[in-house]
Amino acid sequence: MPTSSRRGVATRLATTAKSAEESSTANANGDAVVMAAKVRDVVAMISNSDGGMKMKAEERAEVDGLLEDLGRDGLKRAVNPNDDAKIFGYYDVSYVSVGPNQVGQPAGGRFRSPLGRFLFKTIGLEQNLFEPNKIENRVAFTLFGCLPGEVTLEGTFAPLEGKDDGRTVEACFGPPGISIAGGPKLRIGPKSKVVLSTTYLDDDVRIGKGSRGSLFVFKRKSAEQAARDQRRWGVGGVAIAVMLITAIGLGVYGVQQLQVAKNVLHSCGVIAASALSLAMAYILRDGGIVAEDADLDDGTVLELTVEQQAFLSKGRSDGGTKGENVFNI
Repeated sequence: MPTSSRRGVATRLATTAKSAEESSTANANGDAVVMAAKVRDVVAMISNSDGGMKMKAEERAEVDGLLEDLGRDGLKRAVNPNDDAKIFGYYDVSYVSVGPNQVGQPAGGRFRSPLGRFLFKTIGLEQNLFEPNKIENRVAFTLFGCLPGEVTLEGTFAPLEGKDDGRTVEACFGPPGISIAGGPKLRIGPKSKVVLSTTYLDDDVRIGKGSRGSLFVFKRKSAEQAARDQRRWGVGGVAIAVMLITAIGLGVYGVQQLQVAKNVLHSCGVIAASALSLAMAYILRDGGIVAEDADLDDGTVLELTVEQQAFLSKGRSDGGTKGENVFNI
């Protein structure tokens, strides 16, 4: 074959290979865009749903369908989430769907059952992954809506034996650690194992599927946000514990006096004081505030918008100017 012909063939082959590579890249980018859009839809649907507990059955079915679609789409992509450094970090458990073969809640266990949520109101649910292979599950709660506590599972994870697909790991946990009111952590219960596959991973969201069909959505948060949440979850533990013990003691004494004493007014007064102490403990939980700045880091100072600055500097009819107290008229 003449030299010029060989060069022509080589050029066409190189062009064809380049076109195929560009087409493959375009398809991969297109798939990533579609998956990211589905993830945004899921995040919007599960927002403020208490891990899915507040959602209707049809809403949960729609979310589960999207998560299953994402899992199938993810399997088509040649990615290994377990080898991606983004997989490590602090995560809130934003959504949990119980699998068809699952017994009980796969995140939080009995603490997330109807009775568990009545006695132990969940205020935080995390699954955190740390290099090289550490895992921590955390359930923060308030006992009777007042007394703070937490349950933690700590362990390690490794690729599942016989299924090293870059997605599936087996996590081995020690006995659960339970702490109430900032007290010492008690180890109660058996060791445990779970199998979890990461079906989707980006900078903000991790989606997983358990071996029994359970589905999870984890939303990333910074180390500073995690530390802030943990401080807020445990605030005032000892003080509230003392107040609760006092309230219970007053209540028991009041009921006893009501049964044996003739002074009904005195007994009712003691019981009323007990109820008031319980109410105070509930109100003083978290310092008596409702955290509206959940997305703000400690020490964050909000910048005024241009419109707000213009409003504050605008002259008043009396010739004065508005100060920081915008109600000063």
